[in-house]
Parts: sequence; C-alpha cells; structure tokens
Amino acid sequence: MSVRTVARKDLADAGRSKSLWAVTLLVLFVTAGITALVGTTSDESTVQVFQLAFQLAVLTLPIVALVLAKGAITGERESGSLRVLLSLPPSRYDVLLGKFLGRTALMLVATLVGGVATAMVVVTTLGGGVELLVPFVGSLGLMTVAFVAVGVGISAASATDGRANAFAVGAYMLLVALWNLVQAGIRAGATELGLVEAGSQPAWLEFLGVFPPNRAAVAAYESAVAGGRVFAADPFASVWFPVAILFAWIVVPVAFGYLRFRDADIA
Repeated sequence: MSVRTVARKDLADAGRSKSLWAVTLLVLFVTAGITALVGTTSDESTVQVFQLAFQLAVLTLPIVALVLAKGAITGERESGSLRVLLSLPPSRYDVLLGKFLGRTALMLVATLVGGVATAMVVVTTLGGGVELLVPFVGSLGLMTVAFVAVGVGISAASATDGRANAFAVGAYMLLVALWNLVQAGIRAGATELGLVEAGSQPAWLEFLGVFPPNRAAVAAYESAVAGGRVFAADPFASVWFPVAILFAWIVVPVAFGYLRFRDADIA
C-alpha cells in the first residue's frame, strides 16, 4: 500500500461518508451563493463582487479545511484502525502524506467547483469577469491547501481527537479571527520598547501583515488582480512573495506533524 493508495482510500471514505458533498455545498454557498446575492441586489462592479466573495471565502474556508483535516490521523488513531493500517506495508510517512493528499484533493475539488460557479454567476449577472477566475481560484486553492496542511499537522502531532479539535480551533482563532489584535499588540510592544518608531512600517511588520495563510492569499489575489508583477522589486507588491509564504505553510506543518507522528507511541 503506497501513498497513492492511502490517498485514494481517504477520498473514497470521504465520498461514502458524503463529506465531499457537504464540503462542496458549503464552499458553493460561501462563494457562488453570496456572489449571486450581491450581484443581483446591488450595483457593485465585477471586481468588487469578486473581492467581496474572496473576503468572505478567506474567513470561512479556513475553518472548513481545518475541520476536514484535523481528524485525518487522530480519527483512525482513536478507532484503532491506524494500528491495523500500520501493520500493513505503508510506513507512517506514507500514511501521513497519503492523508494529506486525500484531504487536499477534497478541498481543491470543492474550491474549484465553487470558483467556477462563482465565475458563472458573475458572468451571468454582470456580463464579465472571467479573467478574474484564475487568481480567484488559484489564491483560494493555495490557501485551503495551507490550512489542510495545518490541520493534518495538528492531527499527526496530537494524541487524541479532543486535543486536535482544541488546537484546530486555536489555530483558526489565532491566524484568522484574532490576527489583527496579535499584530496590533506586537506593534504596540515594539513601539513601547523603542524597536519601532510610532507610525513607521518596517519590513518585518509588513511581513506580519501577510504571515497567516489567509492574509497571504489576499495579498496574492490583490497583487494579481491589480496587475502586479510576479517578480517585482518590492516583494510586498509582487505575486511571488505571498505565494512563497503559502507554500511554506503547506510544507512546514506537515513536516512538523510527521516528526511528532514518526516517534509517537500508537496505543
């Protein structure tokens, strides 16, 4: 049993449990549903409608991805099926990577369906905007994969599903819901210590502004839509920098989770 087999089994299990359809319907509502409502009840431009849909998506899709991924390992660990799976040929690395790829495929399918449906709604109601589909789906897709990676990393590093739930909620609250407060607190502390002059914006504070995956996705989307260069002299005005942050969020949590999972005692 290889990584591919584990990923395919994970996707098949999701299909049988109807989680694929539930996630897809939720993503459709958040993206195409809200977009249709705004497009038919307001005089917003195509760019503004897409922007609103994107802002709503970066608030809601992270929790969908985290909930989908946080039980990837702990669910099977608590049911006892993980011990059976590990008694077969796949190694712990194969299991973790296969679970990550399976949950990633699930979220990407839902995001692609939601993005295409959103574009169809915008074209139908406003008569244009297809050119925004690629940055819309691409940025949201990378963001959802990053949060899947965070969720899988949490699941791999947690001994119980309860702990994984708590850490997933904490990750959402820290990275999405409360990041403005975190950023403001860091700025206030740095100003109080004399590390930053009041009103200044050093590069490391700008980096904090795009550090969470959802903020990086917004930066990548806005740079692409505004015609920003892929490799601009200013990294904060380019597309590559927030995309690089998203790729780091994909790699680091999974690697950390593997290191914890590799040495864990599976009871």
